[in-house]
Amino acid sequence: MGKLVNIEQLLEDKYKSYNHYSSNEIIFREGDTIRGVYFIKEGRIKVTRKAKNDMMIWFANPKEFIGLSSFFNDSNNYSFSTSAFSSNVSVVLIPTREFKKILDKSAIFKEEIIHILCDRIGATRKRISDIKSQSIKVRVLNAILFLIDKKDLNKATAKIHYSVRELSEFAGTSTQYIKKLITEFQKKKLLKIKGTDLVIDVIELNALVS
Repeated sequence: MGKLVNIEQLLEDKYKSYNHYSSNEIIFREGDTIRGVYFIKEGRIKVTRKAKNDMMIWFANPKEFIGLSSFFNDSNNYSFSTSAFSSNVSVVLIPTREFKKILDKSAIFKEEIIHILCDRIGATRKRISDIKSQSIKVRVLNAILFLIDKKDLNKATAKIHYSVRELSEFAGTSTQYIKKLITEFQKKKLLKIKGTDLVIDVIELNALVS
């Protein structure tokens, strides 16, 4: 069956430095030649598709990989674009040949990676389906909830750093409409604006989309 690979330990032993990215800095673009798979050490990365009008498809978090679908498709080019969402993103590039060796070394790890990829494909398909079927207002509410840190989802209120442009990308609507809805949500006391942050009434927002 093969031994389970401790990917973090392996990377620390093999790669002594990580690539660092600032907020909105591009990691790779859709159509770029594949160099390998990226492992996220710190920060959050947004994944978009040009074929979907640069819509934000999902976020990749620490200890996750980006570039898996392109790797397993044996494609020569990345099928998504990725950029730093937070200001302190650190990643390591595992070249294609090296990643194949890691998978060959552990059948358990390979099975886990394929399971992760299947879950991600399922979630992406659901998101695209939701975009087609949900009203714009519900998509914006879901976008706001998606930006909340998981540990804060059970709290009464939560704070997120927000960008009108990023919310518009994630919800698939115009920046003008995002501004209009933010004003509407403020009046309904669903959220408050504090500088570049939104303070969210998590309970009320969840009630609206459930």
